[in-house]
Amino acid sequence: MKKDDSKPEGKKIGWHLLNTKRIYQSPWYNLRQDIVSLSNGKQLNYTYVEHPGAVFIVPITINQEVILIRSYRYTIDDWCWEVPAGGLGDKTGLLPEEVACQELAEEIGGEATILESLGWYYMANGFAQLKNYLFLAHDVTVNQQPQREDSEIIDRFQPFPLKQVLDMVKNGDIRDGESAFAIMLAVAKLRA
Repeated sequence: MKKDDSKPEGKKIGWHLLNTKRIYQSPWYNLRQDIVSLSNGKQLNYTYVEHPGAVFIVPITINQEVILIRSYRYTIDDWCWEVPAGGLGDKTGLLPEEVACQELAEEIGGEATILESLGWYYMANGFAQLKNYLFLAHDVTVNQQPQREDSEIIDRFQPFPLKQVLDMVKNGDIRDGESAFAIMLAVAKLRA
């Protein structure tokens, strides 16, 4: 995915990009540092994450249950209930919908009859250039063995009644913000 380093909206408000360097680069994200001249003439050193994006899938079974995974996250050293998800960084050339289907199969061994877009949203836009694509997977069946990556530590996946999942979001039992947001959008779609 080609990034536009020129920041055309910033130019409209008088910000001018003077210099850019990538402090760190990987297939998953880059750490970018820009020197910017502001409209008042001051200079700002702006460091942020460039991320190729991610997908989040809310899997709903035919019985209207949501399948959640319990995943260990090294960054926070904690276990979290989440929806299946994955990054686009190592999936060059694939559409977000294709990655969503791969992640559903990879993390829970699942397949959906219909994959419905819930839209895309910027996440962490104060320090990251990150676009997340959210999906509702209808009538999910688990029909194969999950094929997880080495760094994916998922101790279980489990279907929960829709009301219980909503309560888990409200009570803070689902602490992953992207998962909670995707679930709330999915529930709104299902109830519309």
